[in-house]
Amino acid sequence: MSPRHPRTATASVLALLVAGAWATAARASGFQLREQSAAYLGTAFAGASAGGQDPSAMFWNPATLALLPGNQVAFGGTYIGVYMDLSNASASRAPAFQPGSRPIAGPSNLPNAVSQPILPTLYASWSVSAAVTLGLAINAPFGMVTTYPDDFIGRYHALKTDLKTYDVAPSLAWRLNPQWAVGLALVARKADANISNAVDFGAVGNALGFPGTTPGGADSVAALKGDCWGYGYKVGLTFQPSDQLRFGAGYQAAITLKVDGKVTYSSVPAPFASTFPDGGGKADVNLPATATTGFAWEATPAFSLQGELAWTGWSSFKELRVRFASGAPDSVTDESWKDTWSYSLGGIWKLSPAWALKAGLAYDQSPVDDAHRTPRIPDANRKWVTVGAAWSASRSTTVDVGLGRIFTSGSSLNLTSGSTPASDNFFRGNLSGTYKVGATILGASIRMRF
Repeated sequence: MSPRHPRTATASVLALLVAGAWATAARASGFQLREQSAAYLGTAFAGASAGGQDPSAMFWNPATLALLPGNQVAFGGTYIGVYMDLSNASASRAPAFQPGSRPIAGPSNLPNAVSQPILPTLYASWSVSAAVTLGLAINAPFGMVTTYPDDFIGRYHALKTDLKTYDVAPSLAWRLNPQWAVGLALVARKADANISNAVDFGAVGNALGFPGTTPGGADSVAALKGDCWGYGYKVGLTFQPSDQLRFGAGYQAAITLKVDGKVTYSSVPAPFASTFPDGGGKADVNLPATATTGFAWEATPAFSLQGELAWTGWSSFKELRVRFASGAPDSVTDESWKDTWSYSLGGIWKLSPAWALKAGLAYDQSPVDDAHRTPRIPDANRKWVTVGAAWSASRSTTVDVGLGRIFTSGSSLNLTSGSTPASDNFFRGNLSGTYKVGATILGASIRMRF
């Protein structure tokens, strides 16, 4: 390819380079944070859509507001102590490059590169009448922060991934009769993204025919920052055939985030300065619809059994299309995520009027297969074990604490470069390795009744 006519070629290369950043931003959005309630953490979130413990159940099902007497406020936070260790990593450039330039150097073993966030939550309910209850929920339902060192062996795939979302959801529940209630919530979601990765301009120049360019000899860092608002809704219902048994179901519609961002480069080599300028980028990121259903059964006055089944429609996330303000061609990245299910079962033991103990088990499927897993979000199927306790300090105040442990089997990283510049990872290279991922979760909240 002649360097005399680089504009069309470099526009295509720019699209491919930046697409990886946007695509993994979407994957960060896809990291769904279930840890939205200290009260339900103790039962591994079993029974959450059936409600009855505290106002936090409105996150899964707004109809559960109808179960709450009077006015209530619940606030707290959850610490997620994630670990994410990479071992036996190797990386190489595409076969199109000279054999001597194919290996990519960097540490093959990397300890934890993920942050340990604290998720704040706030829930409030107001009993307007015997039939109508209003609510408000403030949450951070999606997010992830991973940071790798500059010499990371997979630096062309990822350096930093920082995505945060914030939801504000006013809600309403209407009790139709003693057995049935329905609910509706409107969701306003704010998203902020800050994504970066290294760019191998030596490899780009070599592929484009620029003289004197060598793969690995002219690295830069591409950073992408963007934000947006998205809007959606939740609906739900509860059915209580008896005082001892209750069922609930909730649905949240998919939300499309129309992310508007800016791409910037640091230390761009002189031959590329005019053809790789800073500029704008836009992408539509489809966050999935979710559906949950669960039950709460008071088997005895001292013991209740909880269950939950949840579905997430990740198969709607088929591709990531990026549009560039520079007029460069759209970039399309295959995602091929799949729908997932999670299952949980828990129990609550009432030791006394003031104390209750909780325990739960859960299994979460991952939407990512081995061929599409990236170092930004090396997700895997998860198994949960949780315990918790509730203390009624007074007639108006209850304190909930929960402790959970997430276990995963080792997950493989198998990204391939492809053989031509049209391949998604041609300039990022092959990357393989094994991740070990898990987490310890600690949550606490206070509920007050007025």
